[in-house]
Amino acid sequence: MTAALWVDVLGFIISALSLIIVALINKNQKAEHSKAEERAKAREQESRLSMDLMEATSELADVIAIAVSGGHVNGNVESAREQAKIARENYHNFVHDLAAKNVAKF
Repeated sequence: MTAALWVDVLGFIISALSLIIVALINKNQKAEHSKAEERAKAREQESRLSMDLMEATSELADVIAIAVSGGHVNGNVESAREQAKIARENYHNFVHDLAAKNVAKF
């Protein structure tokens, strides 16, 4: 083989190796991006559930204050308590699902 042919072959090998390295880097970046999107979705869902829980707590506190000032428990208290219970259950279910997904990864 001539020197010019060796230079051409070497250039081809370097180009091929560079292409492989770039493809591997791109694959890793896509995997990391996918994981980041998954974590963002989980944070978004947790935030929504947290807001529901805060709203239910606020309404419960408001209704209890009204009931205490009137000296008796009425239907509003039961309704607010049920809403608070549902919000707590939704939040607990989310946390348990998230924990199960993370355990399954191991």
